Amino acid sequence: GGVLGHPGHLPPVYQEIEVKYYLLRRLLGVKTDGDSKSGAKVSKLKKGEVLMVNIGSTAAGGRVEGIKDEKEQAKLSLTAPVCCQEKDKVALSRRIEKHWRLIGWGTIVKGVVVAIDE
Repeated sequence: GGVLGHPGHLPPVYQEIEVKYYLLRRLLGVKTDGDSKSGAKVSKLKKGEVLMVNIGSTAAGGRVEGIKDEKEQAKLSLTAPVCCQEKDKVALSRRIEKHWRLIGWGTIVKGVVVAIDE
């Protein structure tokens, strides 16, 4: 998931990102007891919850630090710094029954840039 390029020409590296997200209505690949055709419903994001965030080819853990329900935005603190740009697409996954399940997607709105020594 690393990004290679000339110094000064790479996108910034973020430790925290703010994402405008969209959640799926139902989980993929998870059956409910009553109805065999539809999956379980996806619950809203919760503060303090840990998600897996895929940005490009990079997968990093992300803790939900804050949520703006009216704007459908979430502030995520990443476990590892990620080299990406604003407006990059992200995939959000939640740990359900010992498996990571896709629960939604989003777009990076802004973030906290990490200072890098060159």
